[in-house]
Amino acid sequence: MRNLKADVVRKAALLNGWDQVLRNLCPEISTKAFDKPGKHVACPVHGKSTRSGDGFRFLNKKVPFRDSGGAVCNTCGIFADGFALLMWLKGINFADAVAMVGAECNIRTTDDENAQERINKESQAKLAERKRAFEEKERAENVYLRGRLNQIWSETFALTHPIAEPGRLYLASRKILCWDKQGAERAVRFHPSLASYNEDGQFEGDYPAIVAKVSKQGRPITLHRYFLTEKGMKAPVESCKKMCAYPSDVVVTGGGIFVQQPVGWVEDVCEGLETAWAIETGMDLVITVVPTVNATLLESFEPGPQTKLVRIWADKDKSGRGEQAALELKKRLWEKGIQAQILLPPLPIAEGEKSVDWNDVLIQLGRMGFPKGKRAVA
Repeated sequence: MRNLKADVVRKAALLNGWDQVLRNLCPEISTKAFDKPGKHVACPVHGKSTRSGDGFRFLNKKVPFRDSGGAVCNTCGIFADGFALLMWLKGINFADAVAMVGAECNIRTTDDENAQERINKESQAKLAERKRAFEEKERAENVYLRGRLNQIWSETFALTHPIAEPGRLYLASRKILCWDKQGAERAVRFHPSLASYNEDGQFEGDYPAIVAKVSKQGRPITLHRYFLTEKGMKAPVESCKKMCAYPSDVVVTGGGIFVQQPVGWVEDVCEGLETAWAIETGMDLVITVVPTVNATLLESFEPGPQTKLVRIWADKDKSGRGEQAALELKKRLWEKGIQAQILLPPLPIAEGEKSVDWNDVLIQLGRMGFPKGKRAVA
């Protein structure tokens, strides 16, 4: 088979819609992902869904999935367009991916290719209008999302407020003592009643929630919610930890929950807020740990300009995702000339559990489970 012109085939897929092209070529991917681009589903390669700690979804911000064919898996990485997705999913090279898409778009011969080039040129105005309509819709969506995020934050209370008792009960059950640290109310607060929806958009109920502000370079990006019961237990919902949707003109990668800005030449970083506060508690409150929310954002963590050493307090997962993210961050930091050290929980993963983190260490071992030598460095 002759090599087809990638640009011609790419534009043909754009006209036909990458969503339809890939739906036909990729039966391995759940139809739910195509029905609602952006929805997390089981990864077609390793099989775990977001409910197990990993997630696959189509990219649908800034450029619609229909126009790019891009996707991301929290474990496997980012695939910028439909060709990259097919190369990963099918284990093929670029030329074979182009040929596969070409065949789906009825481009197999030189005559087919020439005919498609004419169609592509004649369709430029149609594509420009489609792009304009998408951008207009996205601008309106961004206005709505900013308003919603501001509304949620305006309805929150400091964790020290009497109404925040469910939040304090939950943190106490996790042996966390630093929830009232100075400045905490600027980044972590409590909402008495937030609506929770599952991945399918189904309403699960109204619950109290700890709400954390995710920022990047001092600019708020989105909110992360921890849904609870009135008695301070995890809420009986599909996933009690959820990040709010955020505008498409901001990027969450490189962000985190900054209760205090880093001071000095050593920074500490981990995945979750509970883990960060557990480490601070276990280290006698002499260090400040930045939680990045999840493993994917941990990989993209950006230290401050004065930082010379980053301590990465990694999660230990059966999937290996936590350690993989820590290693990726360590490698990137060393390439920048910043020293990095990975600290793993000194506990095995219990039978029937999927992971162990530093909050588990605090609960099971107390301060004795934490590396005392690190306190002097801070």
